[in-house]
Amino acid sequence: MDYEIEAVAATVTTQGGRGWRVDMRKPDGTLHCHAFPWSAIEWRMAEYGLDSVEEALEMVLHEPYAVDPLDTFRDAAGRDPAARAGMTVRLAGKAAPEPVRLHNAPTIADAREAHRLRIADAKTRVRVRPPKGKKDPLDAIREQHGVTEAGLRVKAALVDAARCGVRGEPVPEETRRVLAEVHPIYRTSEEMSRA
Repeated sequence: MDYEIEAVAATVTTQGGRGWRVDMRKPDGTLHCHAFPWSAIEWRMAEYGLDSVEEALEMVLHEPYAVDPLDTFRDAAGRDPAARAGMTVRLAGKAAPEPVRLHNAPTIADAREAHRLRIADAKTRVRVRPPKGKKDPLDAIREQHGVTEAGLRVKAALVDAARCGVRGEPVPEETRRVLAEVHPIYRTSEEMSRA
């Protein structure tokens, strides 16, 4: 089923956070609004090692329709395309393997492949599309996405630190150095004494 994009608006939450709102018309004529943080594009690029704003935007727009690999109650039938493709891992202390996802994947490439499978599967149910024969409202996001090299670097380091925590591994020194630039909690005691 196609959801046709009607409008895109930059928004601000009541707490001052910047975001995007994408208004879409469903086939039954009802309006569906998808709101997401301004930083979502940069996060997906950092999380999955993407180099394309376009792919990150496609992910963000289709994630609400993707199977949640952690929702075993609603996915009792085993609909997760990554798990069906054999993309599972067994974490220490877990009785059964679980579907590959960002934080438990052996590598970012594995996480990216699993997420791409889920997005492709979501598109078999819902396709978010620009209006035919009109200017694409998503151009507003493409032109003002806010992705920066510095932002990608810090977000990728945060993802690396979180992935290490889930897998019970120490945070690599390079990751600690990047994060220490933005938050003192990642500084070593020696760095703290010099600060």
